[in-house]
Amino acid sequence: MRFRFPLKWGDFIVIAFFIFLGSGGIFYNVHVGTGEGNKYAEVYVEHELVKEISMNPGEERIYQVPFGEDNQHEAKVEVKDGQVRMLPISEELCPRDICSHTGWISREHESIACVPNLIFITITTGEEDEEIDGVTY
Repeated sequence: MRFRFPLKWGDFIVIAFFIFLGSGGIFYNVHVGTGEGNKYAEVYVEHELVKEISMNPGEERIYQVPFGEDNQHEAKVEVKDGQVRMLPISEELCPRDICSHTGWISREHESIACVPNLIFITITTGEEDEEIDGVTY
């Protein structure tokens, strides 16, 4: 009995096409879609913008962000080499400390959220989006 291979040459061409298409998408996201230009980290506390931090490559700095009633507590946001992260907050204020475990973020539309303290950090290029995704009334 002779064994027949179930795939034909046309199947290999289709598979190779999709592999090429997928690797092209990955290349675009990693190299081209990084958003070259000025990047900023926007820090929101209780849904209000409290700080806009420039993320210049080669710059290293730690910013204090006040939060809580009468701004009695402080969170620390570290910027280093075009990346930003949130440093750990005391366990009484942030029991699971997920915000600091998020680590470094550096791409536009990435974010860090500290839900118990209503602190939200996101990256933006400072440019307005030209296209509108949708309108809600």
